[in-house]
Amino acid sequence: MSLRSQLEYRVSAWAASHYPQVGIGPWVRSCADPRHGHFQTHLPMVAAKQTGGNAREIASRLAQECPPPEHWEPPEVAGGGFVNYRAKPEAVSSALRDLRQDASLGVPKENHPETIVVDFSSPNIAKSMHVGHIRSTLLGDTLARMLSRLGHRVIRINHLGDWGTQFGKLLLAYRAAGRPPIDPKRAIDQLEEFYKQGHLEAESDPSKMEQARAELAALQAGDPERRKDWELFCQRSADHFREIYRQLGVSFDLEKGESAYHEELPGIVEELLKSKVAEVSQGAVVISNPTISEEPFLIRKSDGAFLYGTTDLAALRSRIRDLHANRIIYVTDGRQQLHFRWLFDTARRWNQKVALEHVWFGTILGPDRKPLKSRDGTPIKLSELLREAKDRASKILEQKRPDLPKDQLNQKAELLGIASLKYADQLPGRNLDYVS
Repeated sequence: MSLRSQLEYRVSAWAASHYPQVGIGPWVRSCADPRHGHFQTHLPMVAAKQTGGNAREIASRLAQECPPPEHWEPPEVAGGGFVNYRAKPEAVSSALRDLRQDASLGVPKENHPETIVVDFSSPNIAKSMHVGHIRSTLLGDTLARMLSRLGHRVIRINHLGDWGTQFGKLLLAYRAAGRPPIDPKRAIDQLEEFYKQGHLEAESDPSKMEQARAELAALQAGDPERRKDWELFCQRSADHFREIYRQLGVSFDLEKGESAYHEELPGIVEELLKSKVAEVSQGAVVISNPTISEEPFLIRKSDGAFLYGTTDLAALRSRIRDLHANRIIYVTDGRQQLHFRWLFDTARRWNQKVALEHVWFGTILGPDRKPLKSRDGTPIKLSELLREAKDRASKILEQKRPDLPKDQLNQKAELLGIASLKYADQLPGRNLDYVS
């Protein structure tokens, strides 16, 4: 039993014997101010309120009649009826020894474990992971670890952005350049350059935009050559992501892109129309609910193109059908709150029986209190942030441990730098923006 559990057991037993009308606790909590002790109970004030007694007198009786476990300081009555407790070092040491012998580290398993999908990180193919991905990646990993520790069957999913308009623009520039080899050492940089070039051309020249749409249509129709190029983009991007995840100590059970659901999208739209969850409006297919937003949820454009929301609905159904998920948790930034309100409402009306939760977080800001970007105005690449964390840790270690061999210093610097970055990112309140 933990220190708190040991104390809770004794206080609860005393309460049940002397004041059964107060019900079941918990009665013990951590002291807000450590100067007052490690733990405190407000039981005397609750008992006094229900019986008309004097809270301080009840507190004195509790302190005298209900001694704490062995190797604790004598309890102290404080304020209007609190009792404060402090464990001696011997008690802490004993509790730690017991904890180390427990394979579950004192964390009880859930009596009714569930299959829980945690959807997190989700970078886009052919683009560098940037600083905006770190919070989803780290929070999702933390949630998955905690839920696994509790005994749930957790499925970690990386829902990759590998389908859509951007690939038409990327293919346009890549094929115009003669489909050159992609150097594994700088693959992401090359792919980003091709995308930027294709984007600029398509946005400035309507004929180029039509060509980009034709490239995308050919890819989605299964053209072998374009499919081969797309698979190369996915593979080189996966190599980049894999190295980032290795440094962060993050892994996935399933990496599945938007493309995996492409064939299901027409049928899903027809199902939603048939069940009257969706309707046709000006040639497009939409879902309406004024309690969420005046603007409807668009799931198929008037030109027949599907959207991110349609793919999310397909992924959601797949996770229920194929993975038997009881619960799905999405970890994204707060700007997607409206999207997930629409997604969850649509799933409910579509009769998809699964618990859904959006764990959203704030934005990492620069000194100007705007989303953190590099000097050229682009988001800071995550690989650069990890390198800086390691470099800073290395400088500290060089000063503190000049005796370390170079290889050990590099190993410890990466460990220290990444650990510090993880701690700093998860220290602020999850929903708060914070200045880096």
